Amino acid sequence: MTGEFVWKAAAAAVAFYVLGSIPFSYIIARLSGKLDIREHGSGNVGATNVGRVVGFGYGILAFALDASKGIISGWLAQLWGVPIWLAVLAPIGHNWSIFLKFTGGKGVATTLGLLLMVSPQALVVTAALWILITLLTQYVSLASIVSLLCAPVAIYFFTSQRTEKADWGSVILFAALGLLSAWKHRSNIQRLLSGQESKIFKKKQKSPSG
Repeated sequence: MTGEFVWKAAAAAVAFYVLGSIPFSYIIARLSGKLDIREHGSGNVGATNVGRVVGFGYGILAFALDASKGIISGWLAQLWGVPIWLAVLAPIGHNWSIFLKFTGGKGVATTLGLLLMVSPQALVVTAALWILITLLTQYVSLASIVSLLCAPVAIYFFTSQRTEKADWGSVILFAALGLLSAWKHRSNIQRLLSGQESKIFKKKQKSPSG
């Protein structure tokens, strides 16, 4: 490991974290509704909360921009020749943004964007599972938790099929991201267990994960 590589990896790590820290949901809510998304709905700085509070179209835009942070980080890791696991700093930056005093969202969209760069097939399975659970239960939080926890299983399956040897680095990376997302959803889990979690098609003062 050369000194040049160490500096390149360090610079990439900072870049991924800063990129992940860009609070698109906060910015969209400020520009479109002139409100602080942290003070409305669930208070979460994420696409679901933007969709509920500001409007569905704005929620889609927030999701796409948050996902782009994971996509760009994964692409840059490949372009710069640094370990893909450094791109985990994009979801971490989203969750603990330097621009929001180290608060943020729950990292679902950014993690899915990174998953696209690691295994597009696994992303398709994960997204399909998310859609299925959302339609069946109407709980976005439950769909997010379960689908991200299943992502490493999909990665294991598809990478072992392609190379006859699973990409254990990516499996472990996304297992960690899935557990991190579940931890960020801990208040949603409590509401799910108590039957107080809001459903996506039913507006309440307190909304689910965003």
